[in-house]
Amino acid sequence: MILLKVSEKISYAILRFGTSVTMDLADLFTGFVYYLFFGLSEDPFLAFLGVAIGKLVIGITCYLSGYLSDRTQTRIGRRKPFVVIGMPILAIAFFLLYNPHLILPANSTEIMIFGYLLFFNSVYQAAYGFLIIPYQAVLPEITQNDEERLVVSGYQNTFNIFAFILGAGTSFLLPVILGTNENYSLADLFSPNDVLPFLTDGQVMTLVVLIFALIPILTSIPFLFKVREKKEILITQPTFKEELNVALMNRNFLAWTISRSVLQISVAGLIGIMLAWIEEVLGLGDTGYILFGGTLLIFILIGFGAWVRIGNNPKFGKTKSFIYSMSSLAIIMLGFAIVGQIELQIPILFQALIIAILGALAISCFYLLPYAITGDMAQEDELRTGQGRAGLYYGFELIVMNIAQVIGYLMVGILLSLPKITNAIGNTFSVGYLYFGPLSSVIIIISVLIFWRYVNADPLRKK
Repeated sequence: MILLKVSEKISYAILRFGTSVTMDLADLFTGFVYYLFFGLSEDPFLAFLGVAIGKLVIGITCYLSGYLSDRTQTRIGRRKPFVVIGMPILAIAFFLLYNPHLILPANSTEIMIFGYLLFFNSVYQAAYGFLIIPYQAVLPEITQNDEERLVVSGYQNTFNIFAFILGAGTSFLLPVILGTNENYSLADLFSPNDVLPFLTDGQVMTLVVLIFALIPILTSIPFLFKVREKKEILITQPTFKEELNVALMNRNFLAWTISRSVLQISVAGLIGIMLAWIEEVLGLGDTGYILFGGTLLIFILIGFGAWVRIGNNPKFGKTKSFIYSMSSLAIIMLGFAIVGQIELQIPILFQALIIAILGALAISCFYLLPYAITGDMAQEDELRTGQGRAGLYYGFELIVMNIAQVIGYLMVGILLSLPKITNAIGNTFSVGYLYFGPLSSVIIIISVLIFWRYVNADPLRKK
């Protein structure tokens, strides 16, 4: 048995940094920036509808690219061509998504801005889905067992956390650099920046996004030249419908997909609403963005290390780890309806930091374990049938998950469009913010019950 060298593990995993750094910023920032900065403040539903449709596009692309990469044969492999084609499209679309002022007139209508968001977000999401599933499908093909797979998944998520630090950290920092006002629009992007007065707000945005757009291209190079795809996989040519039936007949995988997708509704909503919650409900300002974001990132990193150890412990495994972490998250989400609503002895900032710490420790498991769980299920299928269908498994899973993300972002858009209230400490915001926490908790509990009743997240260890 030949295990991967450390250099090969890093060369594979680092591409995850390149893709995740753009997606982390996109998930946290897109709806928020179009809502409060790019001219859709009067209709937040349009901002989050544009984000939601992009998630539907990525879901379709993910499944198609997974299906196609399972039966593609080229000199450089069956997965790598998708990375070669998709990466430059991703970089260009990502850059243009956050630079509407370079193309649209300053007096653009809401429909024009929404159309711009819809088009470039859809192209970016499609390119991401086109390359990410073939890339992820390489994992069960280059690793020898579930333990090595969890280790490589740990490498991926180490890069994921650095990507999250950079992507999410920038999402928290950009509102501080740009500064907010109630009537911010595209025209304000041509005004001098308060922090960097020798640049306009638009130029700051352009420079930051350009750097982000180059990162995925650079991090794909080690993967393309260092990682060797597995050659001895039987590639059949079944129809699309026949392959879909394979996924639907695997009850363990189907239950896992349903459970994770239900959970994704709540997580997508959380990501979409977080920055606006800090700005409008808590009113914490620049210091709040920085401290909340920094605390969140640090404790997600701590959580990664903890869940790798717990997941590898035979007493717990991935099944119990997922149940415990997500049950905790359901309780923590109730804090969104409490924090910042009444005067307490504990300042609002510290209340928010408590939520950030507990939430980060719980949600880090959500980001860590699924790659390995799906990989185990794909390998179990390959051992049973003799056919490598990793692309099918990752692709089918993500099309359902992205439909769930559509629901999550639409939920945020609807909630933020509800009538506004003023709470006991004087902050005015949509009443939907108060509904979000309890609603998310119910969704998470449903996901946990499905997982607990029907999913074996350690199929290879069980055998």
